[in-house]
Amino acid sequence: MDVLLILGAFWTVYGLLGLAGWQHLPARYRGHRWTARYTRQLGLSWVLLGIPWLLAGVLVRHSAMPWGGQCAVMVLVSLPSILYTWALERRYKKRLRRARRAEMGGDNISPGR
Repeated sequence: MDVLLILGAFWTVYGLLGLAGWQHLPARYRGHRWTARYTRQLGLSWVLLGIPWLLAGVLVRHSAMPWGGQCAVMVLVSLPSILYTWALERRYKKRLRRARRAEMGGDNISPGR
């Protein structure tokens, strides 16, 4: 499936740009002291998705794998990126909520939460 190769290449390049700090972010994530770290970690999540999709594209292209097997391979190689991104988003959404509360004057929140 050439789609796997194309998407894998796109996500890898986009992830490398994120690692370099050049990635489009929603406005709510901009302007915080942790924004640069978030951008780079998000870039890593795209690389974690792109490179396995490139490898899966090569595997699928050079094998006589049935369509169901191709779908299974796509899901399996995507799981590390999905789990990493899920954990990353949970962490930074908490930071975003804390930053908003601090702006509103409710900065009596303990740092461990």
